[in-house]
Amino acid sequence: MRSVLPALAALLVLPAAGRGDGGPPASERCTPLAAQALDCAIVITINPEGRVSAAMVGALPPPAAYGAPVELGVAIVNQGFSTGRLEARLVGSPAAAATLDFHPGALKGAPLERRTLRVTLTGGAPTDLTIAFSLRNESPDLGGRDRIHMLLRGE
Repeated sequence: MRSVLPALAALLVLPAAGRGDGGPPASERCTPLAAQALDCAIVITINPEGRVSAAMVGALPPPAAYGAPVELGVAIVNQGFSTGRLEARLVGSPAAAATLDFHPGALKGAPLERRTLRVTLTGGAPTDLTIAFSLRNESPDLGGRDRIHMLLRGE
């Protein structure tokens, strides 16, 4: 176990931007472990073919008051250098119990971008949410890898 810890720590260490050795700055490198270090709850990966996959890698924030947004950090690993619009939408039946705010702006084509996803609960019970991510005008993933599931509750 002790031999694994230094290797894990090396993955989490991100060098400062503007290094003199010509390596990419920290903002352009992201692994799921690095996303956790950046305090992101969700990692979205866009492969070179434009397929989107999403995964929860961090903990959910503490419950917020009903009507107040819960903010989740989103790391976007853009392996295909896509500049399309990344969109998020609620799917399934509990969509009326929550609202979703995700800026669907065009990606910059950078290997790593960061956005914020805001979910506001409108009901008084814990809500099971399914959020699907997609690039505009691209077909959704048939295996459901473009979706995340979470159970949110308010105070």
